[in-house]
Amino acid sequence: MADCRYALDKIWNLKVPPKVKSFLWLVSIDRIPTKEFLGKRGVKIGHSGSGCPWCEREQETLVKWRPFVDFADFFSFCNNVSYKGIVKSLWLISVSAGCWSAWLARNELMFDRRWPKMSSLVFLLKIRALMWVRAVYDELKVNEKIWWVCPIRSWSGGKKSGIRGCFWCPPCFGGVKFNVYGMESEGEVGCGGVLRNSDGVVRAVFLGPSVATESSAMEVGAVCLALEVFQEMGWMGSVL
Repeated sequence: MADCRYALDKIWNLKVPPKVKSFLWLVSIDRIPTKEFLGKRGVKIGHSGSGCPWCEREQETLVKWRPFVDFADFFSFCNNVSYKGIVKSLWLISVSAGCWSAWLARNELMFDRRWPKMSSLVFLLKIRALMWVRAVYDELKVNEKIWWVCPIRSWSGGKKSGIRGCFWCPPCFGGVKFNVYGMESEGEVGCGGVLRNSDGVVRAVFLGPSVATESSAMEVGAVCLALEVFQEMGWMGSVL
């Protein structure tokens, strides 16, 4: 019981979106809606049956979503790595992004019958983690080329060489600002953006794959998507 409480306390302190914290919390208390969980509550799965979406041989159970049978053990293992400070925070953000990305891929496979490629899953995991890192550590300068190869070294090398300290410039008082990003890596492309107000508080985050094939086209697409999000939020009187 004490281990479970320890894991729950650490989960709510993670620097990740609230829905991801909620997901990890549901995993920790055995309440994520797996096919086994839904079947016990009388929910009809439909044509997909009760088998695991990945292997289609065994029943989908919560154990398939946990490297260890006890989630507290798994989370304690991740939290007890030798990293400290911001490095540990980056590590835990990446772990959370991995769990969340696997769950989203499972949902696409289960409901849309879209089998994810491992390269796409890893790419979206890394771009998702990068956007979350930028949302909470806006003062951190990340070497994006190194990020795609070894995320944990993508900022520490910059710190040693003195290039760290590229601070985010806020908009005028009462305004909001979008930072957008487009990236291509090994044939996989994607874009994303973070919206902050003049106090630096994150108000919106978006990311996903892109049909564009050039970085410039991806960035233009990200800007257009940012404008659509801005318009739908009804902030036409704000300064962008």
